[in-house]
Amino acid sequence: MGKSTYVNPVEEVTSMLEIESITGNERELAFYLLDRFKSIGCRTSLFEAATGRYNITAVIEGTSSGKPGLLFHGHLDTVPPYNMENPFSPYEVDGCIHGRGSVDQKGGLAAVLAAFSAYMNSGKTPEKSIVFVGVIDEESEHRGSMALREMGIDADFAVVTEPTALKLGIGCKGTAPIRIEIVGKPAHGCRPWLGTNAVVAGMEITRELMNETLPECIIEGIGKVKASWNLGRIEGGDAYNIVADRCSIWFDRRLIPGETQEQIQTRVSKLIDKYESTDNITVSAEIARPDWNWDPIKKRGLLPALTEINSEIVKYVKRAHHIVKGSDPVIFFTDGYQEMDFLVNDLGIESIQYGPGDSSLCHTDNEQLSISDLKSCTDVYLELIRLICE
Repeated sequence: MGKSTYVNPVEEVTSMLEIESITGNERELAFYLLDRFKSIGCRTSLFEAATGRYNITAVIEGTSSGKPGLLFHGHLDTVPPYNMENPFSPYEVDGCIHGRGSVDQKGGLAAVLAAFSAYMNSGKTPEKSIVFVGVIDEESEHRGSMALREMGIDADFAVVTEPTALKLGIGCKGTAPIRIEIVGKPAHGCRPWLGTNAVVAGMEITRELMNETLPECIIEGIGKVKASWNLGRIEGGDAYNIVADRCSIWFDRRLIPGETQEQIQTRVSKLIDKYESTDNITVSAEIARPDWNWDPIKKRGLLPALTEINSEIVKYVKRAHHIVKGSDPVIFFTDGYQEMDFLVNDLGIESIQYGPGDSSLCHTDNEQLSISDLKSCTDVYLELIRLICE
């Protein structure tokens, strides 16, 4: 394998941060990465996952004709800058790079590119191919990862390069976003008995859901994990002196391993059936988020994912981390959602989450990436390539 230009991960993440790639506008970053991976000798391609929006793949070819040994997964899009100052003019302070997407998750993208470059410069040819896939739309409707099966993506093992502060994530909760719509009967506030108050009905439904006993499970090496309800938004009524004839309630139901979106829908349907029998009221529920307009993701849902703590990929990452850091990584299961869901549940790939940066800084106005994390992560990715694919 010939030599290529060495990629400095710090310089690389700085360059990527100058490219605005808010969800829906990932095109420029996709073409940038296409050129960068091509320049270090990878086989690259684009896949149109949505109109004018492209996933990117980059491959270091192995000598084996079998499926790739290792897949790195990352997303190209970021959330908007909100109130962040100079979001697309990155700067360094106290060993951290500031900018929108530094943590979520251009640091992970830069670490993969730098690790690929370092391996290409090693002069070795892997037995098994190594693949990177960068997807669109992670922050919204997940169209990029929904397209992975159509793209023919497969591997023995996968790493989701989202930020973990170099901890090792073995799983995530799923999420069922649910909107309950209540329609009552309006009346003047001076004679409320003549109407049916949709907000009051909504309060009763909410109380019952929030007070229900939720399932929990024990995850080996982690402990007890419990499902949750969150009431995120409620809208209803037109005026204080009118009986509210409409109410919309938005919930976020977090799913533990073993739960499905269909189970939650069935539970909610049974609950609202009881209220449907009330005179002058109708209640409906659907899978819905304010930013979801695409039916396939509503139908599929966002599922919990879990890779066993004794799996081969966990052992490999622990070993690679130990080689670089001299200690074992902290292992965790996240209450949040990650796209390892698609790799585990749709593609059947043993997958973990491991990347640079503090995830608590995601989507904040103080988003910043530790340069030390970035460099160490690059080294861990490189060791992982050697361990799995040589």
